Amino acid sequence: MNHSAKHNMYYIAIVCHAEVNERVLQFKYWMKEQFGCIVAQKSRAHITMIPPFWLEETKQDALLQTLESFQSPLQELEISLDGFSHFGKRVLFIQVKKNLLLSGIKKQTEDHFIKTFSHTIKPDERDFHPHITIANRDLSPSAFTKAWEYLSGKEFRETFATKTISLLKLIDRKWQLIGQRDWVALILCASFLFTSFSR
Repeated sequence: MNHSAKHNMYYIAIVCHAEVNERVLQFKYWMKEQFGCIVAQKSRAHITMIPPFWLEETKQDALLQTLESFQSPLQELEISLDGFSHFGKRVLFIQVKKNLLLSGIKKQTEDHFIKTFSHTIKPDERDFHPHITIANRDLSPSAFTKAWEYLSGKEFRETFATKTISLLKLIDRKWQLIGQRDWVALILCASFLFTSFSR
C-alpha cells in the first residue's frame, strides 16, 4: 500500500430491499437502546460479497468501471432470511438460507474484481456463511448473553429477489452506496434485441 496517497475503504455486497432494511433496523435500534451497540447501524442491511478493503482514491473510477462490467449468466436470485444466529459471542445476525446460486454470485463477484485488483482484494479462504449483521464489534460478552436470550425467541422471515450487486464506501464513518450493477441487464437486453430482429 502506498501510504503517501489517500486511501478509502470499500466493500461489495447484495443490499437488501428497503422494506427488509427497515425490519432489520428495528433490531439494530433495539441493540442500541439496550446495550449501546451502534457499529452495525453504519451500514444498511446487506450480504457481503467482498469484505472491506483499502484502495487508493485515484483508483475509485477504475473500481466503478469494474463494477459496471460485471455480469453473470445467473438470472434473478431469490434470497430467504430465516431467524437469528451468532458467531460465538462476537456477532449477532439474521440467517440467510443456504443457496447455491448465492454462493455462485459470491464466487463470480470475487473472481471478477480480483482480476483487476489482485493487489488489494484477495480470495476469501473462509467458508461462505451469508448473513445480515445485527451487532458485531461493539458487542460485549455480557450484552451478547442478554441479547441472545431475547433474539433466540424471536422470528424473522423475509424473502426478496435481486439481480444487483452494490459498491459501498466509508464516508464520514458511515457506509454510503456509490454504485450498483444489475448483473443480468446486458443479457436480458441482448435477448430482447435478438427476439425483436428475429420477428
